[in-house]
Amino acid sequence: MSRSVAERRAAILESLNQSGPRKVRELADELGVSAVTLRRDIEDLANQGTLVRKHGMAHPLSAEAPAPRKQPTVGLVVPHSDYYYDGIISGAKRACAEAGARLILGVSAYDQLTEMQQGRRLVANGVDGIVIAPTPNPETGLLSEKQESWLGSLTVPTVLMERPPSNAGPAAKLDSVTSAHAAGAAAAVRHLAELGHERIACLLIQGPNSAPIQAGYEEAVAILGLTSLGVVSEGRQGSVDAAPALHQLIKDGATALFIHNDQLATRALTWLQDAGTQVPRDVSIVGYDDVIAAYASVPLTSISPFRAHVGHRAVRLLLDRIQQAATPGESPFEAAEHIYLVPQLVERESTRPRK
Repeated sequence: MSRSVAERRAAILESLNQSGPRKVRELADELGVSAVTLRRDIEDLANQGTLVRKHGMAHPLSAEAPAPRKQPTVGLVVPHSDYYYDGIISGAKRACAEAGARLILGVSAYDQLTEMQQGRRLVANGVDGIVIAPTPNPETGLLSEKQESWLGSLTVPTVLMERPPSNAGPAAKLDSVTSAHAAGAAAAVRHLAELGHERIACLLIQGPNSAPIQAGYEEAVAILGLTSLGVVSEGRQGSVDAAPALHQLIKDGATALFIHNDQLATRALTWLQDAGTQVPRDVSIVGYDDVIAAYASVPLTSISPFRAHVGHRAVRLLLDRIQQAATPGESPFEAAEHIYLVPQLVERESTRPRK
């Protein structure tokens, strides 16, 4: 039977008190847990002042034991601090609080020059590592070779967030934590298919995640044997440019819509209502992001990325790398991790079985 976190940490302290200093990997084998889990336990216990970690080993407290290591400082660079990224920032803050780390926030406003300046400034000011959501090409969602080279050249541990590097790019060696947006879009299509909708359409904002979301939508349509009546891209943000195309999709026989994101979905809902089309009686809608979906006039079924989990996981991964880099005798060359968190579907009132 696996131990609880409290039981496992009590076992760590008992082993140290009985046997003296132990190597991290030896303790992990003894307790039957991964080295990553054991490092996290030891780091938290060290921050609590119940043991000391040095030279890749855990030491029991003693009169001769050195003071616990200094508080780590994490730099976080995001495009903005509201809507989508407030949840990510919340998760990052929680991870820092749990580890006793300090968080310094930088906002790039989707400007590549600004985010590079923010990154350089954070390094110059002595942060121990950086979590960054760099600004990709708005049409492809990809990072440029120049960006990847710069990210790979940073002199502190760096974790990419919501922007995976290309497999062949220079930043592929970096850790990344990303929402699996293509899988999220596919989940929306599958939900509509399970409700019996066979003729569907897609509306998209113009944003960094639009390319993988469209790819996930189109792949799921093909796999499930559905008919897509079209993919409409929003014109000027916040305008009604897409409204005529939306109405035409309904006239062409679309019984369901997948819309990225929820802000566009709530506007589309009003366009449909103004035209006398009722949701979900006449057409079902699945939105994306699940930030404001629950507050639409018809609460929207939406795909919900685990935003707080992304921020929390990215910071925890960075803190592991910071600890490895600061621990003599421990190899800093463990394999990079590219982590994808699959969003979940939250069903509300905007979808129903096709009649």
